[in-house]
Amino acid sequence: MSNAFALRDAVLTINGIEITGFENAQDAISIAPIGDDGDITYGIDGNGVFVHSCNQGATVSIKILQHAQANKMFMDLRNYQVKNSLRAVSNTIAFKDLRNGDEFLLTDCWFTTPPTHARGTSHNGYTWTLKAVLSNFNLTEGK
Repeated sequence: MSNAFALRDAVLTINGIEITGFENAQDAISIAPIGDDGDITYGIDGNGVFVHSCNQGATVSIKILQHAQANKMFMDLRNYQVKNSLRAVSNTIAFKDLRNGDEFLLTDCWFTTPPTHARGTSHNGYTWTLKAVLSNFNLTEGK
């Protein structure tokens, strides 16, 4: 018997505060490495060497419903970062899948892409995009 995943089976926090009010979307939370782990550099004789990348960053996109409390918090954090570049501090994002045990820790996160403001006949969600300087992915075998 398999169990279906639901966002209520996961916890996402920013700076230790739990986020709720996710948009009902396949990718309500998306965490992606920013670059490759490295690449192979080839010489003129055809020999190659693997060159490691020092990039350990990630991009996180979080979709929140228009009137969710988390939406205001994200807006306040982003506005402070944009308007106070000398005093702004980075954010820490943690995500844990309680059903499968997968964990992601993103540190030194900064807002990078402002959300689009839309109104219409749908739920009008906001997509918040941050980039982390350092990411740690810990995948388990699942249940």
